[in-house]
Formats: sequence, C-alpha cells, structure tokens
Amino acid sequence: MKARRNRFVLLIMNFGLIFLVLTAAAGSLDPDSDLKSLLPLVEGWKFQEEPQLYSPGTLFEYINGAAEAYLSYDFKELLVAQYQKDGTETTLTLEIYDMGLPLNAFGIFSSERYPDNPDLNIGNAGYLEEEVLNFISGSYYLKLICYNGGEETADYLQLFAREVESRIKDKGSLPEIFKLFPPENLVKNSEKFIKKNFMGFDFLSQGYLVLYREGRSEYEGLIIDCGSPAGATSHLQKLVAFYAGEKNPFLREGSWYHQKNAYGQHVLISQAGSYLYGFSRVPDDLLPKVLKKFEKLGQKLAAAK
Repeated sequence: MKARRNRFVLLIMNFGLIFLVLTAAAGSLDPDSDLKSLLPLVEGWKFQEEPQLYSPGTLFEYINGAAEAYLSYDFKELLVAQYQKDGTETTLTLEIYDMGLPLNAFGIFSSERYPDNPDLNIGNAGYLEEEVLNFISGSYYLKLICYNGGEETADYLQLFAREVESRIKDKGSLPEIFKLFPPENLVKNSEKFIKKNFMGFDFLSQGYLVLYREGRSEYEGLIIDCGSPAGATSHLQKLVAFYAGEKNPFLREGSWYHQKNAYGQHVLISQAGSYLYGFSRVPDDLLPKVLKKFEKLGQKLAAAK
C-alpha cells in the first residue's frame, strides 16, 4: 500500500511539472514585461484569455513564416491580447511588437504597408483598412484586427488603438532622411527602411528606399547609410566589382557610376560622405529628368553631413 501511495504522489508531481513546462512554453504574461503597461482596459470589453508573450526564440510559434522578417529588424518582444465585447461575438486582437528602436519599428511596418492603404492619423504612421488597423509609435509596431464588429468595426479599432497609443511615453518620429529625396512624382507612403541585405547584398545595410511614378513608369530612389566615408567607399567598390565581370557592368562617369541593366533600365549610384545614393530601374525616356534629381539628392546629402 505504501509503495502504491508513493507511485501516486510521484505521478501527481510529474503531471504538475509537465503543466508548468507547458505553461512556460505558452509564453504567459511576464509581470516584469514593460509591454503589459500598454494594454488598454476598455469598459465593456474583457480578455478572452491571459495575454501571451513571445520572444525572438518563440516568435515563430505565433507568426511562423513571417518571423524571419521581424527578426531581421531586431525584434525584441511581442505581446498578444485577445478581447471580447460583453454580450456579443465581437472580438479584437491586439498585437504589440517591441522592435527596440523607432527605426526598426518603421522598417517592419513599411515592409508590410502598401502605398494605397488608407492613411490614419494615429501614431507616427498608420492605416485602417476594413477590419485591420496597423500603426507605429516610438519603438512599437501595433496591429489590431476586429471580428464580427459590423458597422462599428472601425470605431472599435480606433478606440483601442488610441487607448494603447496614449500609454506610449516615447513617441519617436519618422526617419528624417526621407525628406532629402526630391519630392516631385514621389509616391506617397512608399518609403521603406531595409535594415539588412539591401539590394540583395549582405554587405549593404541601413538602406532607405522610395518609389517614384510618372505616367505608367516607376523607378526607385535610394540612400544607404554606410556609417563612415571609408565604409561608403568600400561598399561602392564592392558593388562595382561585383558587376565588373558581368554583361552589364557599372561604368564610371565623372564622380558617379552608371549601369544599364538586362532590362534596359538605368541604375545611377554615387557617394556623398558616409552615404551611397542613387536611382534604379529608370526607363530611357526619363533618364534626363532623373539625372537632375540624382544631382539634387547628392547636393542635399553633402549639405546634411
């Protein structure tokens, strides 16, 4: 009888240990997490379950295939809260991504935003489209989605968004460097920050990209922050050397380089202090006009040093 009792106690202890392991793996809310202070408490709404935390090591459990993109922007922590409106089937999911820096938050936000997403005046940048509201404020990227909200869906989303945004103390700002791009024909909300592997090269990082549109033609403007003049020179040399043995090499034209790619489009690139800058995918008929923008961009970067 005593041996049977001991086995029973051991079995109960094992079940308890398994429960603790599973609870920890699920990412229950850490009482020390700063993100918990951002959770809004809205009258008439309650949590469906305890909010869940995800770290860089467990993010794939929540967003799986998209996790690598967030990690490439130095993702720190995610808090997910599920709300339900009392007496209804209306639910709202709030995701708060701590990206560490406002620039990182802008980077991942810009990678998921389309220029034609309807603007929303909240945070540093945001948009509301059907049942989805996404915005950035400070180092946070916030994503909300509402189900079964009917005609009040937009009101619910904005209510929660403004509640959580009001709790963010350091609002940050959008990257100032985008103001250096010539504004003519620049597509609104096309700005992107690419932290790593810019243009597909592992030696290029900290890239800023915008889209221009003239008629049916589109081309891109770019700035790469290389950290120092020596770094910019080195990266430019690597880029030119990469194409040196190709059918479409970069040719030096004074202080800048010019390539006509396999699609007959022009690529212009040069250096201004710690920056590389240029334009890509430029069609033949727009080259004269873009060359003027290229010159203006270089002048602005040189003056901004």
